[in-house]
Amino acid sequence: MKKFGLVLAGGGARGLAEIGVLKVLEKYNLIPNIITGTSMGGIVGGLYAAGITPSQMEDFSKELVFGKMLDAKYPLYLFEERKSKKAKLAKYFSIGASLVALGKKNALDSGRKIEYFLNKVTRGKDFSELRIPFACVAADLVSGKEVVLNSGKLYRAIRATISLPFVFEPFEYNGMLLVDGGIVSNAPVDIARKIGADIVLAVDVIGDIRRRKKEAFRTPFDTARRVARIAQNHIYEKELKSCDIVIRTGLDLETLDFSRNEECIMKGEEDMEKEIKKLKGLLEG
Repeated sequence: MKKFGLVLAGGGARGLAEIGVLKVLEKYNLIPNIITGTSMGGIVGGLYAAGITPSQMEDFSKELVFGKMLDAKYPLYLFEERKSKKAKLAKYFSIGASLVALGKKNALDSGRKIEYFLNKVTRGKDFSELRIPFACVAADLVSGKEVVLNSGKLYRAIRATISLPFVFEPFEYNGMLLVDGGIVSNAPVDIARKIGADIVLAVDVIGDIRRRKKEAFRTPFDTARRVARIAQNHIYEKELKSCDIVIRTGLDLETLDFSRNEECIMKGEEDMEKEIKKLKGLLEG
């Protein structure tokens, strides 16, 4: 059978759909030979390569309280999606507090609590101890280049690939300052092929770039996020076109909105089920 490469894209909370994709792949005993990922895809892919089952990840997601994994002194949790009008208004008032925080630090959160969690859940495993070859991507602020992480401690690589600019502090690693890999490669298909994948299935959790109303851009943060999304999309779509299969699970969900985790996972399961027959045909052909 041909070597099967699984590429897990970044997309914040929407990336939990990738757990659903893994659940279905396991159901049909279609275990990837190679996994690559970026940002949230780096978390899901890295944990799976380390031996954490999709069911265990699903349990983690049910107990996940995002605010508890952040530095309490910074107001990052206020950027989560709020349902009530009063809460949404409070979100905009929090922008001022965030600007003050950014004036004193280079990000809203140090990432130390998340790093501790990743070290604990991966049991400090090294890449050489993984059951499935895995690589994730980050961007180096110093050199301006893409960095492929596939050696050393797994938790450190994951911490680097999730370092969303302005949100988490850049991760210092071997003289580099690493930030979220989505800047340079949100779907590292080429890396999966270089490692040896014959057939590549990518999981797109972002979806097509959607038209927004002019009223949606009320703050510099809104504009900055949109600019980054537009720039990222041009690279991202080219990457997806080079795949054999793309599972598109994108939900209309804020990046840091972890209130619909079960829905995300179920969406991943549903969309993967639709492509199982095609995947089997490509691997057996």
